[in-house]
Amino acid sequence: MKGERRGIAARRRRRWTGGLIAIAPLVACTIIFSGCWPFNRTPPQQEYFNALKIGNSAQASQLWLQMTPDQRAKFERGEGIRPSVSHDDVQQAIDDHYSEQDDDGPASKHVELAPPGAGLQGLPSYLNANGAAGAQQPAPPEQ
Repeated sequence: MKGERRGIAARRRRRWTGGLIAIAPLVACTIIFSGCWPFNRTPPQQEYFNALKIGNSAQASQLWLQMTPDQRAKFERGEGIRPSVSHDDVQQAIDDHYSEQDDDGPASKHVELAPPGAGLQGLPSYLNANGAAGAQQPAPPEQ
């Protein structure tokens, strides 16, 4: 009787471990493939920006309607949007442009770029910092 119970228990253990071994690769693949998606997910602000950039207004409209007010506020502040060109590349292009225009010397004019997330509200201060404050403003057209 005791030997029979041990045999039944041993068979149950073998069945359980055999099933576990058969399911383990499936579980591992599921964890590996599904575990990566939250980290590589494109933020809704970036998806909206990409839709606007390619001119797909219908998709952009649907994305805007699906965004929460917090996500919309982040978009307005420029959060969650990755620039397609790095800050250093833009600065280098500006320096190259001014060095090509300057015939009087090799010194390039360094232009300060707005920090990421800056908006139009700070535009006058950036213009003043880059030397545009001394320039004359064009007169409004006469009617």
